Amino acid sequence: MKLLDLTERICMKTLNELISDYTYHLQQGEIQLAYKGILEFIGKLRTDFIKKYPHYEVSNIYQGYMDMSYFSLTTKPLKDTGLKIAIVYLHEKGHFEVWLSARNKEISRLYESVFWGRNYDEIAIFHDANNQDAIIECTLASSPNFGEQVLLTDTIEQGVELFMIAVSIILRLT
Repeated sequence: MKLLDLTERICMKTLNELISDYTYHLQQGEIQLAYKGILEFIGKLRTDFIKKYPHYEVSNIYQGYMDMSYFSLTTKPLKDTGLKIAIVYLHEKGHFEVWLSARNKEISRLYESVFWGRNYDEIAIFHDANNQDAIIECTLASSPNFGEQVLLTDTIEQGVELFMIAVSIILRLT
């Protein structure tokens, strides 16, 4: 079955049918355990950033609506420009990304032309046109292994550091 066909079938369900399916899956108990595990990992990752990188100002965790969960971090120079970095877990895709985001849409529009279309040697940066929350993005872990959390944390931290370096270089050039 094609994805479009599946999407059309889902959209044809009533809200009551969708909630019934949702309730059934929740009654199985696996969704809650997976969601709790994801948020616990993000909490540990956030704590690790606070301890290892005292020059970052780290926000609280935004749990989301099962679409994304994240926390942000910033430095004084980024904050002064209205920019921040978000470490994001995208639930539907099942992977971690790092985003450059702005305090508001006006600042975001100001920096779009600075970052879009740039090539970065050390890290694969892109922009998803459907993502209104990010100026640029980078995938950190497309298949995160939550069973190897130390390795996953290291992978995310290294990716964030490379992303921060790329952002800093571009900001210095402008």
